[in-house]
Amino acid sequence: MKCFTHKFIIPAMFFMVLGIITTVNSYEVKADVSVQTTKSINVRSKKIESNRIIKVPKEKAERERLSRGSSSSNTSIIEYAYKFLGRPYVWAASGPRAFDCSGFTSYVYRKFGYNLPHYTGYQVSLGNGVSRSNLKTGDLVFFNTSGSNSHVGIYIGNGNFIHASSGKKKIIVSSLSQSYYNSRYSTGRRIIK
Repeated sequence: MKCFTHKFIIPAMFFMVLGIITTVNSYEVKADVSVQTTKSINVRSKKIESNRIIKVPKEKAERERLSRGSSSSNTSIIEYAYKFLGRPYVWAASGPRAFDCSGFTSYVYRKFGYNLPHYTGYQVSLGNGVSRSNLKTGDLVFFNTSGSNSHVGIYIGNGNFIHASSGKKKIIVSSLSQSYYNSRYSTGRRIIK
C-alpha cells in the first residue's frame, strides 16, 4: 500500500498545488485587468458608393494597346524589347545586361531570326524605307544625334519608340514628338514585312 501511495498521491498533490498556483496567478491577472481603465473610441462610417472604376493598366495590356494592328512578329518583338526596360546603357554593349542603341536593336531582332549588324550606320541600310506617317510597330527609327544616323530605336506605336538612351543611361520609351527626337528624326526602316 505504501508503494501505491507514493506512486499516486505525491503526483496528485503536485498537480493540486500547481493548480492552486495557476488559479492564484489567473486571479491576479484578472484583478490587474479589472483595475485598468480603457478609453473607448466611437467610430462612425458612411457607405461610399461610386460608379467610377479606376483601372491600373498592366504593362502587357499597355503593350498590346500600343501595338494594335501589327503582325504577331512585330508584337512579339515589342513585348520582348520591354523586358529590357531600365537596363543600363553602355557604349558598344550588345546585351543582355547592358546595351548601346544598335546593340539593343540587334539583340532584340536576333531573338526573332533577324541578324542586324551592331552598327547604326549599317542598320539604316537594311529593309525598306518607311515614311514617318506610315511607321508600324517593330520598324526601326533613326536619328541624327551626333552625326548622320547615329541613334536607333524600335517603334512601338502611338508615336513612341523604345531605345537605349545614352542621355538617360538606360533602356527607355520616348516619344517621337519630344523636341529633341522630333528635330533629329532621320528615317524609318521596315525590317519585318
